Amino acid sequence: MPSTTAPFELPRVGVVITCHNYRAYIENAIRSVLAQTYQKWDCVIVDDASTDGSAEHVRQLLETIGDPRLRLLVRPQNGGQLATFRDGFAAGDQPFVAFLDADDVWLPNFLVAHLSAHLNTMHPVSLSSSDVLLVDRDGVVLGGTYVTMRKPRSQMDPDGVAVPPTSRLGEIAPGIACSTEYPITYFGPRTSGWIWAPTSSMVFRRGALEPVLAFPFQSRMSTDYLTATCAHMVAGSLLLSECLGLYRLHGANASTNGAYAGGHVQQTPAYKANNINLGADVLDYVLANAERLDAIHGKGFVSEVITHHVRRFGRLLDDPRIVRFLSLKSRWRRWRKRSVRDLRRLFGKA
Repeated sequence: MPSTTAPFELPRVGVVITCHNYRAYIENAIRSVLAQTYQKWDCVIVDDASTDGSAEHVRQLLETIGDPRLRLLVRPQNGGQLATFRDGFAAGDQPFVAFLDADDVWLPNFLVAHLSAHLNTMHPVSLSSSDVLLVDRDGVVLGGTYVTMRKPRSQMDPDGVAVPPTSRLGEIAPGIACSTEYPITYFGPRTSGWIWAPTSSMVFRRGALEPVLAFPFQSRMSTDYLTATCAHMVAGSLLLSECLGLYRLHGANASTNGAYAGGHVQQTPAYKANNINLGADVLDYVLANAERLDAIHGKGFVSEVITHHVRRFGRLLDDPRIVRFLSLKSRWRRWRKRSVRDLRRLFGKA
């Protein structure tokens, strides 16, 4: 009788929970990992020198749970979100890695849905991102979607490329069978700008993320922007339209601290001011990896990326390193903007 067992193993997922002074929420995050229907995971909780007793609370919780897949790593001094990402990433070798902020929660099908998407038969990608429910500090639902995530929202939206259910691996690998009516869309590496939901919605391929986390970025916060933007340039992204997690708005988020008013999650002034630093970090990464990225996608890819990037972060036009990557039209635009700015400065002095 022929064997019905698939001749391959399903991949393990490395889960990294990052925590700084989130004692009130960390247990919910850990238990949401334990509740996953896909059980081939290993989880490291990285405490970034919390001062509210988070580390001791986690230590006692792990002793009570007694699951060897869970472990705690405590940083001796605060290094910011990027440092915790790096430490958690280095603690494992799984082919897929997911980061969960300690104040967020995954729904039970989070991992199985993401792996089912990643292992589709059309577009293997660098990362995936699913939609999230917005909740308050007590878990009360405030919104049913993260608006800036670029999922299909109308007939007129540029939806990328649809990945139909028949192109996913569930039929021959029952361990990741995931039935859903929600569309999954593919966006290639040439898609620019923010298209994802926040950190806790993402699952990365280790091979795409490794060179990104090894890069000497200057920013300590907004690590999801750096990792997603740079990893995406290798093989693109899959966006899962289904809400598979809870994104908590508790008044002390790094990116927002106001009451949710609907629409976009409003960013703090400090977060907005940091955007130019993020733009500069991404530009540094692209320039340092220009040869590799052009080799993957063909000559001209880096020029296209930089053109879109400096259009968004106008101040980066002053960087002399970008000139050789710009088209004649973009060089003319750069010269014109700088000339107008210089004339305005002279006029102001007159």
